[in-house]
Amino acid sequence: MPTTIQHDAHRPHRLVLRSFCKFICDGCECNGAGPRYRCDACDFDLHELCATAPPTALFAGQHPLAFEAAAAPADEPRRRCRICDTPILGMHYRCRPCGFAVHPVCSQLPGAAVSPLHPEHLVMLTVGAPGMCAACGAGCVWRYRCGVCDFNLHPKCLLGIEETPLNIPKSSCVHQDDLARAPGRLV
Repeated sequence: MPTTIQHDAHRPHRLVLRSFCKFICDGCECNGAGPRYRCDACDFDLHELCATAPPTALFAGQHPLAFEAAAAPADEPRRRCRICDTPILGMHYRCRPCGFAVHPVCSQLPGAAVSPLHPEHLVMLTVGAPGMCAACGAGCVWRYRCGVCDFNLHPKCLLGIEETPLNIPKSSCVHQDDLARAPGRLV
């Protein structure tokens, strides 16, 4: 990973890789923790993923995503991330054929995880007809699921939404004791 970059979202200065713990990304407008690209002179920060996002991606094998540098235009309805269910206020990925939108950080979800609420089996990221989340009781379409036990969890209920949209640990500032207290564990 380069230690300095030039980015279209911040043309006046080069961005330097830093690893301070907490920040708000000026690209996607989400909370962040860990590595980021920063301009100290302008107090400008980008998640590592927002700064290095490829122009296209494929989410869960079914959504061809295109990177969009800004939120929806004012004449369109406000977009929400289909994974963490929070508003999209800046950079994001969108599937143009169906409108599926996701934060760059949320697009990096693991395909499998371990849940302390269901330690018997791995839960797999999947989509389907709404099922009830075992943690919050609300319906979920995108979810971590154990098909053997018919057990479902929203990604946000499994992984949390404290530091990044889905609390995906991205740095050495997340300590081992913090991970032990985390609601879910990535595999």
